[in-house]
Amino acid sequence: MANTSFKQVGTVEILRSRLYAIDPYNNSDLATDAIVEPGEYALLSDGYSHLWVMTGVLNGQWLRLGDGLFVAAKEANAIPTNIPVTFPSRLYGPDEWKELREHYTAQEGHPEQRLRITII
Repeated sequence: MANTSFKQVGTVEILRSRLYAIDPYNNSDLATDAIVEPGEYALLSDGYSHLWVMTGVLNGQWLRLGDGLFVAAKEANAIPTNIPVTFPSRLYGPDEWKELREHYTAQEGHPEQRLRITII
């Protein structure tokens, strides 16, 4: 049986407001997004994989397509709602974690840096 005990091993600081799918494995255009503001979030690991758990609010930017049918508009500006959500990042295995840490969005001082990862 796999180890499902995750422990805090550091923090992930989100440096810019961002939209994240609340289900990181739903790649559909109909996936529900949350607006996550800059802040620090606990980085968790089970000794093999890494993830962090974020808090935010549901994105209220919707386009009405017909009677009762709404679709989150990824191209549009995010509009915060008053509906709070807590959800995980995707789960990063060892190779994916290495790639994320080496990606320019996680590189200190890079103009496009969006994440600051600190291991304790």
